[in-house]
Amino acid sequence: MQWPAWVYCTRYSDRPSSGRSPRTRRTKVKDELIRTAVPEEKRPRTAFSIEQLARLKREFAENKYLTEQRRQALSKELGLNEAQIKIWFQNKRAKIKKASGQKNPLALQLMAQGLYNHSTVPLSKDELEQAAELQANGI
Repeated sequence: MQWPAWVYCTRYSDRPSSGRSPRTRRTKVKDELIRTAVPEEKRPRTAFSIEQLARLKREFAENKYLTEQRRQALSKELGLNEAQIKIWFQNKRAKIKKASGQKNPLALQLMAQGLYNHSTVPLSKDELEQAAELQANGI
């Protein structure tokens, strides 16, 4: 059976593969830690140096995605751990995507059906037409 697109965008799902009822709530490990032990300290935000930022920006200008080997080399070169570099690249791509205003085709289709709108900016006329076209084509 094929499920409608909105099913994949809901927090809880009635799909059998979800493994649990939509009304059940999983206990969060963090909640248990707070109740049973001293809460863990949040790691402070990384303050990149001017040199590190310049190097990361140069690398990003060359390639928006890093290979594992390139990430390891940058990690050694910059004195940062691999996770910090990976997150910096993810955040940079997200910032560019947000600034460009491009919308995912699935999001456009769901918006046309009135099932989804997480945008802070209303759809333009072109985007509404594109969403209607996607819906008409059954995509």
